[in-house]
Amino acid sequence: MLDRRTFLGSAFAAAALGRTGAASAEPAAPPQARGHWPPAVFQDDENYWRTLRREFTIPADEAFFNTGTLGSSPRIVQDAVVDHMRWKDATIAHWDYKADHPDYFAGYRPEVELRTKLAALVGCDADELAITQNATFGANYCANGLTLRPGDEVIMTNHEHVGCESPWQLRAKRYGIYIKKVGLPVPPESPQQLIDLFVNATTPQTRVWAIPHLTSQLAIRFPVDRMCAIARERGILSIVDGAQCCGHMPLDLRRMGCDAYFSSPHKWLLAPPGSGFLYVRRDLIPNVWATVVSGQWDNYRDGMYRFMQIGTGSLSALKGYEAAIDFHNRIGGERIERRIVVLADRLRAGLAQIPGTRISSPQHAELRSATTVWSLTGTTAVQLMDALWDRAKVRVRSMGDPWGVRQCCHIYNLPEDVDRTLATARRLATERRA
Repeated sequence: MLDRRTFLGSAFAAAALGRTGAASAEPAAPPQARGHWPPAVFQDDENYWRTLRREFTIPADEAFFNTGTLGSSPRIVQDAVVDHMRWKDATIAHWDYKADHPDYFAGYRPEVELRTKLAALVGCDADELAITQNATFGANYCANGLTLRPGDEVIMTNHEHVGCESPWQLRAKRYGIYIKKVGLPVPPESPQQLIDLFVNATTPQTRVWAIPHLTSQLAIRFPVDRMCAIARERGILSIVDGAQCCGHMPLDLRRMGCDAYFSSPHKWLLAPPGSGFLYVRRDLIPNVWATVVSGQWDNYRDGMYRFMQIGTGSLSALKGYEAAIDFHNRIGGERIERRIVVLADRLRAGLAQIPGTRISSPQHAELRSATTVWSLTGTTAVQLMDALWDRAKVRVRSMGDPWGVRQCCHIYNLPEDVDRTLATARRLATERRA
């Protein structure tokens, strides 16, 4: 049996108040994370991952493969949120709103501890990060905060998520910038093919390359390090949509060399819904306007702090965000990536043996990830999604026709979950041929 390290939470607020007295002006300390940390790592064997699977509350007979939309948080993240919320509600009368007492909500605080921990995870300095609700916030800050003039050009793909595309469309409609879309081949043949699409579309008017790190629709992994370097050489800003990447693959934003990067850790990092971040390279920060503002909107002393002035938010959710980083770090980002790619390769290899299946996501080693988009001849995307759930309790997401379904492998998935997918696909293929 693998070792398991348990962090027991402090007593709930009622007991704490009993110790301090009903008239005390000092609320009890917030609870520490309880629940279970991942088992200590001795080897990358299947027992380790099966033990880890028990830290998630997804029923054992159900397989969840839609992490690309929203991840399932482990118990320790759930507990961090719920315990802090209970503590906040039980001790709220002790909060006197004085400057020397910490706030009970987020939306105005610098969140230095969380930003420092997140910066270590993604490879940058804490003051280059703003905590946001999601990648869409980051895309909006970039599209509406940069100084661009009528006629300036932004290049993006024709596979952008609406949360990244729409802010640029708004800017174009209001202020006359020009959006140029490059069409992606399905699937792309090589990293150089993707680079050439942007290079060949570039003109003297090009000011921004809006690059998806991993596309939401077909899981195309872009060679962002090389593209950011090329953009820098040409005096073009590189704005990277990393919504699908934090927790999915190790990040080093300094090495990547992007000018800005945003992500949604409530997906692959398994943080609570509403967990996001925006990174802006230090020397670019003064040139980006904060477009959702409150009291500290003009405070340039702490880098990206002014982008966090969005009004009252959930401090409890941020406790879960921090717990998700700790959970991820205890397992190890590289170990997670190896595991989930092994599962995805098992899925892709099995699908390739089933007549009538088509994989639209990349097969090239440098372009693929833990996400596979596939279809079955004679079956619509919605029919395939429903059949996998009704017959095997396998939850994927329809990406519409002709692409089929998107299947994201993560650490709460096991080999037998992949095998159930393949067995169901084989039965469906046989029925379609009959």
